[in-house]
Amino acid sequence: MKHKLEEIKNYFVEELEKAQNDADLKNLEINTIWKAGRLNEILKGLKDLDVEAKKEIWVEANSLKNFILDNIEIKREELAKKAFSEIEESEKLDVSLEFPSKDKGHMHPLSITSKLLEDIFISLGFKIEDGPQIEKEEYNFDKLNIPDNHPARDVWDTFWLSDDINSSKESGEKLLLRTHTSPVQVRTMLSQELPLKIIVPWRVFRFEQEDARHTSNFYQLEWLVVWEGVSFWDLKWTLDTVMKKLLWDDTVIRFRPSIFPFTEPSAEIDVQCKLCQGKWCRMCSGSGWVELLWAWMVHPKVLADCGVDPEKYSGFAFWMWIDRIASQRFSVSSSRLFYQSKLKLNEQF
Repeated sequence: MKHKLEEIKNYFVEELEKAQNDADLKNLEINTIWKAGRLNEILKGLKDLDVEAKKEIWVEANSLKNFILDNIEIKREELAKKAFSEIEESEKLDVSLEFPSKDKGHMHPLSITSKLLEDIFISLGFKIEDGPQIEKEEYNFDKLNIPDNHPARDVWDTFWLSDDINSSKESGEKLLLRTHTSPVQVRTMLSQELPLKIIVPWRVFRFEQEDARHTSNFYQLEWLVVWEGVSFWDLKWTLDTVMKKLLWDDTVIRFRPSIFPFTEPSAEIDVQCKLCQGKWCRMCSGSGWVELLWAWMVHPKVLADCGVDPEKYSGFAFWMWIDRIASQRFSVSSSRLFYQSKLKLNEQF
């Protein structure tokens, strides 16, 4: 009976060498140690042996079974590694090579304009700041000299958060979608050392009737300078420099006096329409001018509310519609088109 066990072992070793996959290993396992396998056929003859011989054969048979199971598992791991190596070899690619590609995508016109503006201001020594889009009433209005009972609040057509959220909050703590990026002015003056030269480009929200110049969700860029001795002349020089870098040297701009509650003095700034050159288009409504910016000297009360000494420091700021800037730069007749996911438009830039 011992020589039969040896024959099974030799058969197993030969067949194991030939095995090429899991199916071959499974068949070999069935043929050797399963119920209908060769080893079980031998064990059926144990009943004809004496007690000592049974013990000896049983130990050797059990040892052979473990030998078979262990080597099948080792072979299975070897075959798996070989298969993965073949896949790795067949699918390898050199990631350092350049491959031709179609439809790789590119930056959106608003992103291109924002990046250009950031580059211009960084070259002038400004740094970029940002704040939350869900803002406190205190930062969005109160500290900008627009208290709760001020009629100027109506201009912003604010998106307030739900009554479930705001009903239990005190005045100043109520939450809203920021109507402008000016809250970042407040946050920066409260948290950073003077002097300041910052820009704040990002998204703002207003409940407005949409037309060629207005959308309820749009992108704004604001900049703020707080320094000793800065004046409206510095404001005009900065604005003129930026606009000519942005919309080319032939750009014509005009200042119109205006009143904002958080400024003194202040102006609205128009640029001569690049789309129609004053003839007629939806962007300028036939006036030949497009309002792109508001500009102002920061009100002394705003400086004081933010812990800045208005006797020592003064400041100026602007904010512009990035959407309208992009429309002028890329000759797009309506800023709404930038939000409509029209590839026919976006792929041009």
